[in-house]
This record gives sequence, structure tokens and C-alpha cells, in this order.
Amino acid sequence: MAFPFRPAAPAEELPAYYQDLGDDNIRHCFRDFDVERNFEHFDRQTRSPKSNNFCLDFGEDNAFCAFDLDSQSYTKLLTSSRPPELHTRWINIWMPYNQKDVIRTIARHFDFTPRLLGMMKSDPVPTRNSASLRSSKSTSTLRSRLSHKSKNSNSIKEKADDTKEASLDSEESIGMTEMMHSTQLEMVQNLSHYQLVDDVWHWSTVDQGRRYMCIGYNSLHNVHTKQHDDHPGRADRSQDMPQGKRVWNWLLLCEDKTVVSVSEDPFPFTNGGLTIQDLKTLFITRRNLVNVFRQLTKAPTPLKDAALAQLPIRQRLGSSDEETAHRPTDAPGLLFYYLFEDWGATFNLISRREHGYAAELDRLRQEMLVKANLTHVDQLHHIGCQLAVLKRVYRSYELIIERVLKKQEATLASLKNSRIMSGAESLISSHPVTETPAPLIPETDSLLGVSLSSAARVRFERLQDRILLYALSEIQECLDQKESLVMMNFNLIAIKESFSVERLTWVTLLLAKITILFTPVTLMTGYFSIQFRNMEFEMKSYWVTFGIIFGVSMFLLFLFSLMSGTFEGKIITKSWTRAFYDGSRRWLVHRRKKKKGVM
Repeated sequence: MAFPFRPAAPAEELPAYYQDLGDDNIRHCFRDFDVERNFEHFDRQTRSPKSNNFCLDFGEDNAFCAFDLDSQSYTKLLTSSRPPELHTRWINIWMPYNQKDVIRTIARHFDFTPRLLGMMKSDPVPTRNSASLRSSKSTSTLRSRLSHKSKNSNSIKEKADDTKEASLDSEESIGMTEMMHSTQLEMVQNLSHYQLVDDVWHWSTVDQGRRYMCIGYNSLHNVHTKQHDDHPGRADRSQDMPQGKRVWNWLLLCEDKTVVSVSEDPFPFTNGGLTIQDLKTLFITRRNLVNVFRQLTKAPTPLKDAALAQLPIRQRLGSSDEETAHRPTDAPGLLFYYLFEDWGATFNLISRREHGYAAELDRLRQEMLVKANLTHVDQLHHIGCQLAVLKRVYRSYELIIERVLKKQEATLASLKNSRIMSGAESLISSHPVTETPAPLIPETDSLLGVSLSSAARVRFERLQDRILLYALSEIQECLDQKESLVMMNFNLIAIKESFSVERLTWVTLLLAKITILFTPVTLMTGYFSIQFRNMEFEMKSYWVTFGIIFGVSMFLLFLFSLMSGTFEGKIITKSWTRAFYDGSRRWLVHRRKKKKGVM
């Protein structure tokens, strides 16, 4: 973990809340977020690959931020009550596998489930070489243990016959236990969380507890990177996945107006040595987070006046009493929403732009019209697979929104079996009942999850409509166009083959006519080459006979071609009677027009 930033300048005067916590890291790292000098340093930290985490406390008038705090500092921040003017807290964590203590502190405070904690602090997926090396090492260790135990069993056999069967049973049981443990370990390693989200891009989860609501999802970023995966069978599979960078994200909305965001490290095995392309990819994957971070300060920031970058979390136009009263309750839900609504990151993967799927399909269509072949079908197949993955990803976003907007309601079983008062009972009696062995819990306190404010719910509903209208409908249109292009490709290939068959038929007819033309002449030449007794042929008689037979053959061949409709290799498309009728009709029409012109 990187060391906390300790500026050389003396510490600014912080509110008593931070001073009374008694933590040196908190006092040295927290700075006024609305001061331009401090914000410029924090803005660089958000784009630095060495930053681990940050904590931002803000209200309507004040905001304070700190980077790279340790688990002890977060424990003191979470267990102490924030002042009312700092009503919202944002905790962001990068590289979670290096900050397991911080994640464990947050999980213990908000009472995460064990599985959720285990998935959050999962190790990244190792490469193929390291995984095979670790597997071989574990296998060799297990074999050495088993061989050592077999030697001990042989020595026991030589000592006493009475203890022979007992020792064998003991050694076999120990060996089986070791083997079962190794098998379970390999199974758990194969079912790693990041392995799952990397294989299933549309994997998503919504987890709700008494004090939090958590969503997990894959975000896709339009970054054209090399498809270099070390996993077996991934080379053939890479063409069926969208050309983009996948990053797993956790978002949590907690009951004390705390928002926690945890992002997967895109380059976990580089050890800090990022190339220019990797840094560019890192900036793109953090673009939405940096934009939200910049919109939470009142200091001058880059793209401060950009229309699409404006977020109504701390900066609003109205100042009425009703709006001011709702700001503290709206801020956590709005922050939670805008961290999830990374609309620009994935929509350009399918939009009608230079590198969109619609443009790619149009390019293939133009190539097919020039020359259609089966390679276009293979390209369309891969495009269809990529669009299907994108469709499932956006469908997972839609399901997340449905789960987030779904209102939790108490069931009859919970009211009867869990000692929970209904809403009417909780209004009638607010004091605990002494006759019952266990205290009664109000219905609102027993429900799972954290409710969203109306401002956040409206925006989630709007995002759901956008996903359906601009993403899923666009993907379905591209899929339909892909299917039509596949059919068009086969039709074009069939048309090309029909032209080839027609050309081959024309050549065959030409050769057949030539053969028919010269067959009588060949027979005549054979006749003249025979030596009859007392009979001689003259050259003049040969050429006269040749000319007569060749001329008659040409006339008969021309007449046959004309009557059969195969003149100049043309194939019959209609009957002779139909051709005669059409010709007569055109001749009559022509004569009528000529008579009218004369008159």
C-alpha cells in the first residue's frame, strides 16, 4: 500500500470533528476540497495509478477529502458521528486485493455478508503459467507427503503385525483427507470471483442488508486493446467478445449516507510498470469517476461549464426552502446514481459512429455487393456474438435497476415469526411490550436494503428507459440487420453461381455447336480418304462437296439454334408461342404508333 500523502506545508485548520479523532493520518491527509490548490492535487491523485483510496466528506457549504488512508483511520471515521453539515461521505477503493484490511473494516461496520466480503477482497485472476506452476507444486507436495507416509507404513509393518491394519487405515485416511482438501482448494480457485466475471460479462449481483444496498456489475469501456489472454481456449473466444475493456465495480449505498465504490484493477500484474497505452486505458476507465469527483468541488475545474458534465449534487440553481431541505437526503442517492450511470463509456460501443457496429455492418454490405464470399458470413457470426454479449450486459443493467427500484415489503410470515410489528401497530404503540420474551421491532427497521430518495428513483427510471430505447433497441436493430446480411450474402453467392453456370452453359453450347458443325465434314473427309478399287477422287470434287456439306450444316445449325432459343448461348426463358405472341403484339403496337404519326 502506498504511504499517505504528507505535504510539507503546515496542516490546514480542520473542523473539530477531524481534530478530535486523534489520528495523525486523518489530520495530515484531510484538506479543504473547495480550495483550488488542494483540488488540483486531489485531481492528479484520482488519475494516478498508484492511488489506493480516498474519502470525501461533503455538504452544501463544506467538503474535505483525503487520499490513501489506512484501515485504522477508516475505523475511527466510521465509528464517529459526522457533523450535520457534512451529511454525505464517499469512500472509493482501487486495487481492493491490496487493501483487504480496509474492506474488512467497512464490511464489519456495515455488517456485510461473509460471501460479499469474500468476493470484494478476492485476488485477481492469475496467468496461465503461474496457475499451472502453483498446481504442479501442490501436486508434487501431495505426492511427496503420500510417499513419505507410505514409507512410514512399511516400517510399521516390519515392527509389528498387530498394528499393521490400524496403521494402514490411519495413513490412508490421512492421505484421503489431504487429497480431498487439495481437490476442494482447486475447485475454489477455479470458481474465483474475477474468473467468473471475466467469463460471464453480463454477471451482476444485487445484495441488500439491514444497513446497506450493494450492486456489482461489469462496466465496458470503448478501448481497442490487444486480445491477449493466457487462459486456455480464450484465443478463439476473444473474437466473440466486444472490443472493449471490462472492469468490475461494486457500489454500496449505506444507511448513514455513505457511498462506497470499489473498482477492479485493470492491470493487476504489471507491478506499477504501465505503458502509455495502459495509462490511456486507465484514464478512460476512470473517466466517469473523475467527472463525478470534479463536480463535487466548488473550485474551478476543467470542463466546469460543460453541459453534459453538470451534476446536481452540490451545485443547484434553486435555493427555495423545500429544495434546501431535501438536499441532504438527495445527495447520497444522487451520488450512487451518477457513479452507476456511466452512459458514455458503453453507448459508443453500439452507436452509429466511425467504429460502431452499424458502420461495420454497412461496410460488410458494401463489400458483399462487390464480391460476396463465405468469409463475410464468418465476420457476421462474430459480430452477432459480440452484439449478443452486449445485449445481455445491458439486460443485466436493466435487471439491476428493477431490483434497486423494487420496494421491500414485509410478508405475513415475517410479521408472525420474527416479532415484527406491522405499520399500524407501530403507530399505536411506540413503547416496548414487556409481556413478550423478545422485543418487538418496527416494520421499517426489519426490511432489508436502503431506500433511495425520490430524486434518485426518478433518474434510475429515466436510465432504464434510455437503456431500453437507445441500447437494447439499437442492438436488436443491428442483430436484425446482421441476419438480413447473412441471407443477402447467400443470395448473392447463389446469383454468382447462377451466372457461372450460365457462362459454363454458353461455353458448352458453343463447343457442342462446333462439334456438330464439323462432324459431317469429318465423315465426308473420311469417305474421301478411303481407297476404292478403280476409283479416284479429285481435289475439286472434294472441296465442292466440303463446301456444300459445310454450308448445309451451318444453315441447319443456325435454324436449330433460332428455333430452340439457344442462339448465341442464350437460355430459353419462355415458350415459342409466348415469344411469337409478344413479338406480334409489339409489331402491332409499333404499326399503330406509326400510323398515328403519319396522320
